[in-house]
Amino acid sequence: MSALRNVITIRRAAYLMAIAVLVFTGVCAAAQFWRTDLNFIRTPLSTYLRGPGGVYVRSVYYLMAAALLAFAWAVHEATLRTRRSLLASLLFAGAGLILPIVAASELFSDTPYHALAKIIHRSTTLATFLWLSFGMVLLSSRWLRDQRMKEGSRFGLVLAWLATFVLWFQVLVSIFPNGLMEKLAIALILIWLGWASRHLLRATQPE
Repeated sequence: MSALRNVITIRRAAYLMAIAVLVFTGVCAAAQFWRTDLNFIRTPLSTYLRGPGGVYVRSVYYLMAAALLAFAWAVHEATLRTRRSLLASLLFAGAGLILPIVAASELFSDTPYHALAKIIHRSTTLATFLWLSFGMVLLSSRWLRDQRMKEGSRFGLVLAWLATFVLWFQVLVSIFPNGLMEKLAIALILIWLGWASRHLLRATQPE
């Protein structure tokens, strides 16, 4: 009975992540159109956290944060005990914990706390990206060696490394607009999270 409850909870966490990915993608994509005052190629997503419609963008950040916390637990429980990675789960949980700070810190722009908020926003944004990318690579690598999770995990590993490459390329090479590269990295992370939630649902499908 306990094992059944565990599977049900894992599937709920996977569904929550799938919903978060869809809602996050939909709202942030729509923001590119309703913010006609911004150049969507040059403007990073964080700029959309304030101003017209900013409350909707912040809301999906909070939703994704909750989904990441549930996801961190679910992937740990779904992975074969000998292949589990506590570090990967901690990286996802850490990203979930600081994502609300990323969103909320933008509210202090153009206030007396602007300088401090900018430092906090930049450091938490970088940490979120790095923790997610390393967690994705680590978990995909573990799933590739897990008999229950290995089917299709090679795609997840390639996608995780691609997202990591884009992130580091953005940091080290300033050829392309920052907004474009950041949104590309976010899109790859969202695709991976969507894939991972589907992978969890497949692996825990009742026989």
